[in-house]
Amino acid sequence: MPPRVSIRPAAPGDRDCLVEIGRTTFYETFVGTCSSHDMDKFLRESFAPDKIRAELEAAGSYFYLLVDREGEAQGYARLFRDLEPDAALPPEYRTNSMELVRFYLRPALFGTGAGQLLMEHCLAEARRFGVETIYLGVWEKNFRAQRFYGKNGFRKLAEKIFMVGDDAQTDWYLGRRVSPEVNQASSSETNSAMTA
Repeated sequence: MPPRVSIRPAAPGDRDCLVEIGRTTFYETFVGTCSSHDMDKFLRESFAPDKIRAELEAAGSYFYLLVDREGEAQGYARLFRDLEPDAALPPEYRTNSMELVRFYLRPALFGTGAGQLLMEHCLAEARRFGVETIYLGVWEKNFRAQRFYGKNGFRKLAEKIFMVGDDAQTDWYLGRRVSPEVNQASSSETNSAMTA
């Protein structure tokens, strides 16, 4: 049974909380996959308070906090409607689409169902915004995340370079149609491809 959690939109006053969750969960998930120099540089630059504030205030940017019964944040997601998406994406993901830019959950909640609740909320929000497709980036060696996204109907679209400090890593773009009816028919095929 999922833990007793709720999801709410993040406010400007949540900036420091978003910084802490981002830095902590990224470090705990990826420590040892790059040098300490590259990790420190990435955490410092990607989760700088001013950068997170700008993302909170940006047009088309939406943060959602996952909070426990005590009101403590345990994760968050960010949806973004990019007006200039990566040309590497298929055409149907470059118009009327949203990017799931961040999807962070404290490791203590892995396997509890909390991540699934947050994903379902993001998909519902994308439907509410009226977009047709949604996509995200995931490290090519983050197999746990790939399995989770595959179970939610995401399939590989393309590859991109993702910089962790000065370390150029390969990320996969994954995407799906927002409408659940469209994804249901291909879910078994997608899951097989993701776990092959």
